[in-house]
Amino acid sequence: MLNIIPVPLKAEEKEGFAPFGGKLKIYGEFSDTVKFAEKILINAKGGEGCELVFEKNTDATEEGYFLKVEEKTIKVKASSEKGAFYALMTLLQLAGNAGRVPCCEIGDKPRFAYRGFMLDSARHFWSIDTVKRYIDLMARLKMNEFHFHLTDDQGWRVEIKKYPLLTEKGSIRKNTQLSLYGYNSGKEAHDDVEYGRGCFYTQEQLKDIVAYAAERHIEVIPEIDMPGHMVAAIACYPELSCTGEPAEVSTRWGVMDNICCCGKEDVYRFAKDVIDELCEIFPGRFFHIGGDEVPKKRWKTCPNCQEKIKKEGLKDENALQGYFNSEIANYLKSKGKRMSGWNEILDAQDIMDTEIVAQWWVNHSAGNAQEKKWIKRGGKIIMSPVSYVYMDHPYHLRPLKKTYATDTELLGADFEKGVLGMEIPQWTEYIRCEKKLDMLTVPRLITFSEVCWSDRANKDYGEFEKRLENSREYFASLNCPICPKYLYTGKVRPWYAFTDGLKWALWYKNVNYEWELMKDRL
Repeated sequence: MLNIIPVPLKAEEKEGFAPFGGKLKIYGEFSDTVKFAEKILINAKGGEGCELVFEKNTDATEEGYFLKVEEKTIKVKASSEKGAFYALMTLLQLAGNAGRVPCCEIGDKPRFAYRGFMLDSARHFWSIDTVKRYIDLMARLKMNEFHFHLTDDQGWRVEIKKYPLLTEKGSIRKNTQLSLYGYNSGKEAHDDVEYGRGCFYTQEQLKDIVAYAAERHIEVIPEIDMPGHMVAAIACYPELSCTGEPAEVSTRWGVMDNICCCGKEDVYRFAKDVIDELCEIFPGRFFHIGGDEVPKKRWKTCPNCQEKIKKEGLKDENALQGYFNSEIANYLKSKGKRMSGWNEILDAQDIMDTEIVAQWWVNHSAGNAQEKKWIKRGGKIIMSPVSYVYMDHPYHLRPLKKTYATDTELLGADFEKGVLGMEIPQWTEYIRCEKKLDMLTVPRLITFSEVCWSDRANKDYGEFEKRLENSREYFASLNCPICPKYLYTGKVRPWYAFTDGLKWALWYKNVNYEWELMKDRL
């Protein structure tokens, strides 16, 4: 069995091995991949007496490749730099730290064009080195879309030169919520430590991340959540809200009523100013505006919002959000961008351009009616179903086997044509350190790469798990450790996990159960 994740479309192992390492003779087409191969292998032992040759073959799809490994020659055939690069990623995984690769023939291509991972840096901030480490892991797994969640109620993490308060003040909260227990009565536990001072990315740092990702054929998609989840911005510029009252960066997780006033032209101007600066940093196709969890309570009594609804002939407050979405989508379109947002944006889809991409995370209408209607209209969906892929959930509720089962059939067999791809998000409300981030993220990202890339007919969880266990040393060498099997299979369980009626309620009491149990063992 060739130990490759994600599993290729076709693969045949043969007898013998080819040397693989820094002494390989590397040449041929696709100069960027040739240079990357030379750079990444420069200190690797092995490779004597073998050559790695890249050839152009128009029969391969843009991201597909053909690979033939013989004892003295390794040939890669591809139609683009992307395909050549993914062939190299396969070779690196086959070699591991052995200094050789098994002789084989592989024909491969991805199932989905969009293969994404989202990292939340708003709730807890992650260093540039950590971000790059995960970009490296994505590249090794042939993932190609890095969704960067940069703003939320609890912190603004991206420099906007026209609005300096966003990072001077909006990055800082007075304390941090530690638990969900008692949340509904406002008695949840908090620490007493200020968080976030200086925790933001400068525009130059973001340009560096974008360039690093681009070298690995990964697009970075910024997310600036609007018009909801904007308390951190409103704390800096209160005039963005309906009331204009002073506010503080939120210290609580969840959904806040204090959202942007879509009846004020200043809000549209602010959003477009932010977009102007970020479009100079992020050259990719997509720009994510969030759009989720937008309570309309204040809009119902806001004279500005009600006047806008009347002036534009809108049906209601949901239509006002649809109007906002369309205004921002059209502005992004003028910048050469395609807007994406969480699937709540579909509540007013009749007035939205079907070029907008909806990211399905929650069932917010009976039988996913809104999403199915969107696809029938010609719109596209990115799948991120909460009960299958949310990485911050404990393994006893979300084991790898369930994540591996994510498929378009969750929407319905007739709707696969509308699925642009898949994305797995990591929310970090309760993730405060890299060890916990790795524990909850690394195994799931590895698993999800096979969901995104591999043909459905080639998927088998039991066989995948064997390859995952055989890959421990390889991923550890990338500084991406895989947590113990008994953890990711969901076998580390509190007593209440065996009682379905209680498991969610009591998990809310202690969201850190697995971490507290495992932190000294990792």
